[in-house]
Amino acid sequence: MTGMNLFVIRNKRQLLEFIEQLKKHRLPFRAVVDDIYPLRSLDMNAYYFGVALKYISEESGHSVEECHEAYKRKFNLKIEFEYNTLKGIYEPVFGVGSTAVMNSQEFFDYVYRVRADAECEFHIVIPLPSECFIPELDYKHDKIEIRKI
Repeated sequence: MTGMNLFVIRNKRQLLEFIEQLKKHRLPFRAVVDDIYPLRSLDMNAYYFGVALKYISEESGHSVEECHEAYKRKFNLKIEFEYNTLKGIYEPVFGVGSTAVMNSQEFFDYVYRVRADAECEFHIVIPLPSECFIPELDYKHDKIEIRKI
């Protein structure tokens, strides 16, 4: 294998530079694209513990930490296989993964699974970070106009 070029593209200018570099390669060539997600944000972490788990905690009667541990077991279960030399076979070893090592996309998906489960199990709707709920709709200020033609 000849020299390999690695590119990290974070903006449009870098994308254009990358395209120019691609034009210089002769065909055929191999390309690999790998998404880079940053580690989860403090805002998303605060939303998960301060909003999502708080709603679930209030409904279930368990502490926020108990809810977190239960959801880790439910949605972040890790299964690895280890070779058992006595039996001569691979056996599953179960463990719970840490949410702290998830990147932002993985953590976002995890939080959405928690929200969906809360809606199914406890019949509660957990608002998104950009949402706010109004308990009831009030149409008193709306004016209905009837026009005669």
